[in-house]
Amino acid sequence: MNPHGCGFVSKSMKFKSLSFSNFLKRLHEVPQNENCIIHFRYATNGSVCRQNCHPFTKKGISFAHNGILSIMPDGDRTDSETAFRNIIYPCVQQYGFDSDELRLAVERIIGYSKFAMMNANGEIRLFGNFKAHGGRLYSNLRHFGIY
Repeated sequence: MNPHGCGFVSKSMKFKSLSFSNFLKRLHEVPQNENCIIHFRYATNGSVCRQNCHPFTKKGISFAHNGILSIMPDGDRTDSETAFRNIIYPCVQQYGFDSDELRLAVERIIGYSKFAMMNANGEIRLFGNFKAHGGRLYSNLRHFGIY
């Protein structure tokens, strides 16, 4: 598990923390039938603090990222949050969550990264090469010892 914070978002809940035990307690409150995006942070940009944990949410759109982007972070923000606030969220607002314009904007910046997004209805949109394991999707399977 990455040691610099954790978070999740579902249709009914969102939570970010530097405490894994608090994260687990709250995660157990998510209804089993809800989609959920879970993220464990390994800090590459921005300080280790709750604010820099994923997912980032703005007006019903949530975003989590695995990887490193070729984007200059704003201040103490992460590259992920900078991309979300400056590129991805404005594109969703202008063209929509399911738009080709969003797909094209993501393709210009994603590289080898993975993006997971959720809208207020709990619908998820994934970008990048996610791996299926045990009926769930993961950005990588290293924590299972699978490379």
